[in-house]
Amino acid sequence: MGSIVGGLPDRLRRLGFRSGVTDADGTATDSQEFAATARRAAKGLARRGMRPDDVVGVLAPVGTERLTACYATMGAGGRALPLELASDLETLIDVLAATDARIILATAPLALIALELAERSRVRQVISFGTVPETTPFDELLQRADDGYDPSHGLFSNGIVSYRSAADGVHTTLHGHIELLDRFRRFDADLALTPSDTVLLEPGAPESVRAVLAAVALWNGSSLVSTDGVEEAAVREVAAEVGATVRCDATPMRVSPDP
Repeated sequence: MGSIVGGLPDRLRRLGFRSGVTDADGTATDSQEFAATARRAAKGLARRGMRPDDVVGVLAPVGTERLTACYATMGAGGRALPLELASDLETLIDVLAATDARIILATAPLALIALELAERSRVRQVISFGTVPETTPFDELLQRADDGYDPSHGLFSNGIVSYRSAADGVHTTLHGHIELLDRFRRFDADLALTPSDTVLLEPGAPESVRAVLAAVALWNGSSLVSTDGVEEAAVREVAAEVGATVRCDATPMRVSPDP
């Protein structure tokens, strides 16, 4: 399979899983709709000129849109570069330059920042989740094509790019297909998720961990809930409110439904 969510829409339909993917603001998406959107967006990125191994910046808070952008990029054979909202503008420009990113997927509130980053880098296209002047609406990626082309077939050099700032510049690390699949299998075996589980996605988790855990949860029919809380007390409150059975900070862990 070409990515950690390869085959997910078909599995969800076949097994009838209809779990929720819920953002910090309470906005919920059906898992089948979420998976189908990521697949269609992957085809849309390929139609708009994205090629295997291309790096795509993702400027979005932890939640549905960030996951959609990452999965769509990997599904098209690309390398998702989730940009940390805490990073300063110069660091973001440096990492976009270091990875030769040409596309940024951004939420509407962050689209103007994405456009500024494009002005100061080699990024040539900003795709926004919403209608923002000078950007391409994400919905355009979802327009159906009848060519039968599935960009996820046979593309195994995709992955997630992480970065860190150091005295000598920005350092990047590619968490590639093999690493992500190995982590997928490990989380799947260790957590034994079921449709009765609720997985809480937290900003403190490494992106490669959070994206894989979310994929494992979706694959097993579990619900996903994102939180924007960074303080432990606030996160525990959200976990209790949604009945989270699995939390994801540095590593995924099972918790009591009532922390």
